[in-house]
Amino acid sequence: MTDVMITDDETNFDPSPSRLAESLRDTGYSHEAAFADIVDNSIAANGTRVDIDIFLMPDNNLRVAIYDNGDGMDLRTLLNAMRYGSPKRESPKSLGKFGMGLKTASTAFCRKLTVISRYDGEVNGKTWDIDVIIDNDRWELITPDLDDYIEDIERLDEVNNGGAGTVVIWENIDRLISQSGSSYRRKALGKVVTEMEEHLSAVFGKFLDHSNSDAENIEISVNGKLLVGWDPTGKWLNSNEEPDRVTMVPKNLKKIEEGNGGLNAEGFTLNGYIIPNRSEMTDEELKRIRYGNDNQGFYIYRENRLIVCGGWPHRLYNKESHLNLLRVELNFDHNLDDYFQIDIRKTRIIFPLALRKEIKKQLTPLRNEANRRYRSGRIKKDVEPGTNQAHEDSGRAIKKHADENTHATVTITDSDTGKVSVENKFGSIDINHTQLLEGTEVAIQVVDSLDDGTLWTYAIDEEGATCVLLNSSHVFYQKFYLQNQDNPVLIQSMDSLFWALANAELGTISVKAKRNIEELRFLVSKDLRNLSEELPDVD
Repeated sequence: MTDVMITDDETNFDPSPSRLAESLRDTGYSHEAAFADIVDNSIAANGTRVDIDIFLMPDNNLRVAIYDNGDGMDLRTLLNAMRYGSPKRESPKSLGKFGMGLKTASTAFCRKLTVISRYDGEVNGKTWDIDVIIDNDRWELITPDLDDYIEDIERLDEVNNGGAGTVVIWENIDRLISQSGSSYRRKALGKVVTEMEEHLSAVFGKFLDHSNSDAENIEISVNGKLLVGWDPTGKWLNSNEEPDRVTMVPKNLKKIEEGNGGLNAEGFTLNGYIIPNRSEMTDEELKRIRYGNDNQGFYIYRENRLIVCGGWPHRLYNKESHLNLLRVELNFDHNLDDYFQIDIRKTRIIFPLALRKEIKKQLTPLRNEANRRYRSGRIKKDVEPGTNQAHEDSGRAIKKHADENTHATVTITDSDTGKVSVENKFGSIDINHTQLLEGTEVAIQVVDSLDDGTLWTYAIDEEGATCVLLNSSHVFYQKFYLQNQDNPVLIQSMDSLFWALANAELGTISVKAKRNIEELRFLVSKDLRNLSEELPDVD
């Protein structure tokens, strides 16, 4: 049994520094949130530039240094900043509400935290070393030898142009990446850096967007790379040519609860955004907007800092693909911190029950509209039914994934006769009279008719990529495709099916197998013609 010190002194129940210092490392910080907390300290100190250097040293140990050109700290201010439960900041707008962030965010990943600050020409530094605290079982704040940090001080002077500023240094990092070989650690570090860049660009997106007048303008760089602010609402998709690609619906909630705990509408805004369907965006736009289930839902900003990124608090709705088009921006100021019960990591927010009900009530029409648009898409008034333009969205989607689903190489050997050579891992075969299409952007091509009367057949573009010809005179095309022109998801699904069949037929080098697939195309086209007679006529 472990010995436990027992005392009769009921006036002194100070916690054990060694136990508490180790316990405070487990407050639940993610590395992204930890970096965001420290960057927020720099903004609170009126910094306009934050440089983050994170790298492996020659001995394969990891080192992090975060520099800013903020106000800096004299010795007394630095001592207060290093204190666990430091005094409240003058600005209530800062995320630093509890005086714990700098210490707990840092020591969640490193065992040695050093802060060096320049103020009024004087440089001071202080260090918390977890191992020293544990060995001595006392809160022993160390004064480091600044000669050991001369490169950091010179780098700080570069960031702040010789003026005031602060650098936060992590050493003896034991939790950020695993203690494996150097090649693995470099790869793991690259992933950490990427995740941090994405997180910081989102959390401080309004600050990094220098066209945004709501927040101060700052610059953040990671290993010399300047970050670009991320706007999850997609408002940047709107332009003079297409002003309504993203639908914005502002809501002004009235005061819901009376009394001291009520909602102050002046410090609170709620805006809903419906972004375009996936098929209506380019690859670059999809990447920039971070399309997907994890990014639907709420984006909650406290004093312009993003503290909740996606999802549905209190399970207002379940995450499902039908809601991928709906994003909700909620903004509030520091006066509502208690109302929303902000936690120590500033990553949790609680909606009081009355507010929860009102928000859900006001979001219901938006949810229904986003669901409708996801299922059917926007009806493009300038798209003529039965034309190639009606298949452009599915054609782009097919082109996006064509390379990974094409198992044969097609080479045009005679463009006059349409002779091509098809090669896959089993061998090669020559095909005569293949339909050749101009350009390289076509995946689905509508034609007036096909000689054999089938619904579809394969073709290739100028680069030998598989394409599909659809017979618009076939009764199935008339009664199915034309009846569903306002449902791009259904059209894309059917186009993808016919492309897959065409790709299989074109990419097969076995003469017998190719004949079987061709026969399948004839039989399916015939059966669909007969079955379509039972479908209603086109309006």
